[in-house]
Amino acid sequence: MWWDHDAGWFAWPAMAIGMALFWGVVAVIVIALLRGAGSSGSMRRPDARQLLQERLARGEIDVEEYEQRLEALSKADR
Repeated sequence: MWWDHDAGWFAWPAMAIGMALFWGVVAVIVIALLRGAGSSGSMRRPDARQLLQERLARGEIDVEEYEQRLEALSKADR
C-alpha cells in the first residue's frame, strides 16, 4: 500500500480546501443556470406601440397602416 509514501501533514487540509472549492464551483454553476433559465420568463413584454414601431422598421407594414393602427391604439387608450 501507500503507507510508506505519506504526503505529509498538509495533505488533509489541502484535500478539504480542494473539495470545498470544487463544490463551491458546482454550486455557482447550478445557481447561474437556474437564474439564467428563470430570467427568460420574467422579461418584460414590449407594449403595442413598440411592437408596431418594430413591424414598421422591419417593413412588415407600410407607413399608412402604421398610422391607422397607431390611431386605433390611441383611441383604445382613452
